[in-house]
Amino acid sequence: MIQFLGDVYLDKVYNTEIILSNYVFNFEYPLSKRGEPHPQKINLLQSESFIFETFGKYPVAVCLANNHIMDYGEEAFLDTLTFLNENGIKWFGCGSDADNFSNPIFIEIDGRSLSLAGYSCRSTSAVFGGLDKYGSAQIQLDRIRDDLNLSSADYKIVQLHWGVEDVPFPRYEDVELAHEIIDLGADLILGHHAHVVQSVEKYKEKWIFYGLGNCIFPDFNLKSYHDGTKFTRISSKKQGKVNKQSLHVGLKSNFDITVDKLLFDKGVLKFNNFAIPKYIPKTKDEFINAYRRHKKHCMIRKLISSPRVPSISDIKRFLNA
Repeated sequence: MIQFLGDVYLDKVYNTEIILSNYVFNFEYPLSKRGEPHPQKINLLQSESFIFETFGKYPVAVCLANNHIMDYGEEAFLDTLTFLNENGIKWFGCGSDADNFSNPIFIEIDGRSLSLAGYSCRSTSAVFGGLDKYGSAQIQLDRIRDDLNLSSADYKIVQLHWGVEDVPFPRYEDVELAHEIIDLGADLILGHHAHVVQSVEKYKEKWIFYGLGNCIFPDFNLKSYHDGTKFTRISSKKQGKVNKQSLHVGLKSNFDITVDKLLFDKGVLKFNNFAIPKYIPKTKDEFINAYRRHKKHCMIRKLISSPRVPSISDIKRFLNA
């Protein structure tokens, strides 16, 4: 009935072996030729859409609740909305208090009504909207409760931009929050922002995907950290294998869930096979210890892949991780 993809950032046309019908993804950048860069962050922007050329059709909706949609201010954001409107694409999770950040939106497919709402965590450094300014909706339990109560849809979906980047399991507080949102009436939770696939669990017979991972997110080398006059840094990232893996979540008309594993490799999005993380921390201290072990593991793996004599600062970082 409908398919959900993770983070998408298109800087050119890519190829896909995945056949999509009604699909939704996290739109991780503004689409515009205008705007002022938001200060002191990595700024994503594209002046041309490659969505149709890459996926073969436009999505039915996109999530705009993320930490990059406002990277070039309100002008670029409004240009993005113009593009979406012109191509019949619904959006949710971003706007202002005046339009409730376009939460929730409603989609009717196969005689079934779905509602979708999106929110960003403060930890992601998203630009948040308010009474008189545009931005992402913020994760606030009272707001999510009210939005779920606004929906009389057959199936209620909540998307959350949260988590620690490059960490394949959720924070303990995110686990608690996800369970509370299910208790409030959500039928499915889909997470993004970590840029890797995160753990999946079922709580009270409802699926929680803590992180869908990058669907298509190429390597980047960008001017960043604007100081109001000029960019002061270059931010670059070469995506590792785990940054190229993602989940494709399908929701069938009987509300059964299907899960496919995807890999974006050498410019092609295709089906793949890998182990989906299962670890769910049971306490905050347990998460902290697991996170420290993960950081040390990543440091060792990086040293093995690019051998060199560790510096004193490397050793200090390892011991303090």
